[in-house]
Amino acid sequence: MAADAAAADTTAAGHPSVLASVLAFERRGQAFCCPTADVLEIIEEPALDDPGYPTPLVAGVLLYQDRFVAAVDPACIFDHVPERRGDVILIQGPAGAVALLADSVLGFRTPAALAPAPWIPAGRICRSAAVIEGIGRAFVLAGDGLGDVPSASRATAPGEFPGTASCSGRRNEPDAAHAAPMHLVFTVAGRLFAAQYSDVQRILYRQRPFRIPGALPPIDFAVDVIGAIVPVLDLAKADMHPASADFVVLSSSVGPLALRVDGIERPLALVRDVTEPGWFPAPGVAGIARKPGSDAAEPKDHAYSVITGEMLLRGLTAGAALWEGRPS
Repeated sequence: MAADAAAADTTAAGHPSVLASVLAFERRGQAFCCPTADVLEIIEEPALDDPGYPTPLVAGVLLYQDRFVAAVDPACIFDHVPERRGDVILIQGPAGAVALLADSVLGFRTPAALAPAPWIPAGRICRSAAVIEGIGRAFVLAGDGLGDVPSASRATAPGEFPGTASCSGRRNEPDAAHAAPMHLVFTVAGRLFAAQYSDVQRILYRQRPFRIPGALPPIDFAVDVIGAIVPVLDLAKADMHPASADFVVLSSSVGPLALRVDGIERPLALVRDVTEPGWFPAPGVAGIARKPGSDAAEPKDHAYSVITGEMLLRGLTAGAALWEGRPS
């Protein structure tokens, strides 16, 4: 019995039964996920080349940072014919880097459980499956399975893929970056913002917002998130809303809030800058974060305004009180 219990707590590769955080995505009707720590970048509909020779799992080739990276269609795990289209989630492991093709990125989640998936044939990246609330079963594609892709790009030179694992399995950035919480970085009106993974419920690409009849400013629009109507906030305060846009859906104490963004950047490990003041004029901003080890005095250092759903909600409450002419 003890041996059975121990086996239930680990995957076939010896991983713990629960992953701290994963990036969930959908491909051809099936849910997949990859550990947040393995994610290098999310690229929207990049140009993919023909690999030139039939290779197991490989649907195309992506040119990334002056080297070619194999683009894998996860549907091939289940013997579907590969399709060379979609967004790309670039992940890194000890064996190299691989681009995973995705139809839609569902966002960052904390799985409720993780277990081996022995029915998946060997040599197909997938070792286990996770159970994610609101999604169900999602097959895990982790860095430790990238050796199954014969054309996986190996990062052999230091700094080849900044902040990622080399062939020895060691990271190229200081250990401080490992302990820093990962953030999703995005832009609004040319300004850099970030949201901690734990606050991000979903990422929506090219979603169509719709007007809410009788709504009061600053919320005039909403967006459909898996059947739920979620209010949209636009920090750019644009007069004209586009027919479709990208959104980052954040959690709050009253439910999800969607933030319209101009673009999704690469994920980064960031730490809060405690030297910054505790108040910020921009709505939704809870503080300032920087890369670990960076110096605020450096002219090239980027400051990322950290957005949280609770701070957005606080701004909404104050705005509603001002609109009604009562104290906030």
